[in-house]
Amino acid sequence: MTLVAAFRGPKGGILLCADREENDGYTRREVDKIYYFNMVPCQVFVAGAGPSGIVTTADVEIRSALFKAHSDGANIIQEHKSIVESTLRDIHKRYAANLKSGYLDLLIVIAPLGQVMVPLLYRTELAMMVPEPYYAAYGSGKALCDYFSDRLYEYGRLDKDSMKVLATFILRETEKAASGVGLGADMWFIHEGDTSVHRISTGVIREFQALIPSIEESLWSDWKTNVKIPQQFTG
Repeated sequence: MTLVAAFRGPKGGILLCADREENDGYTRREVDKIYYFNMVPCQVFVAGAGPSGIVTTADVEIRSALFKAHSDGANIIQEHKSIVESTLRDIHKRYAANLKSGYLDLLIVIAPLGQVMVPLLYRTELAMMVPEPYYAAYGSGKALCDYFSDRLYEYGRLDKDSMKVLATFILRETEKAASGVGLGADMWFIHEGDTSVHRISTGVIREFQALIPSIEESLWSDWKTNVKIPQQFTG
């Protein structure tokens, strides 16, 4: 139960987001759900929905496999997909019993350190890495995130700051409505026009969420100003 989501920015970067709630049905606690590590040719981000222990294991083993392949002389930019998929096949085989009544859904970003390539965004289907050009989401908050994103997000239309506003709004509304989504959020802006990585902390996001008007306030304010009620509706 979670929400992880990724949006492509206007300059090709990725805004990667996740809530912070871990819920075992009895207790809730705050955890990081976006994992990040540096390699010589690229930076790698893993965000997951599913059993927290298996998501953590996936991050550790993907990290280990990529570093080993790099030390063995592999071209990580060209070969990362096959390396990660091999690791995921092993994880799904080893933890098949744990995943029988659950799932392991990952969003993975491979961000080359050269300026020529923009970050690569993937979502997983079992052990397969599926390239996603613009947007992907997983978790119990996915349906609501998809709904808002379908109506409000359009690649190239929003600038970097507008994307942060949109993601902040979606995370807030999903936390209100979706089971297991909550306890704040994290955002990482990855290589938006350069090779820098910018993390927006939970505290900053919470402060910003409080400044965004509610859906009711936004809609009623606009309707009162711009919507002319048809005559047959009056009386």
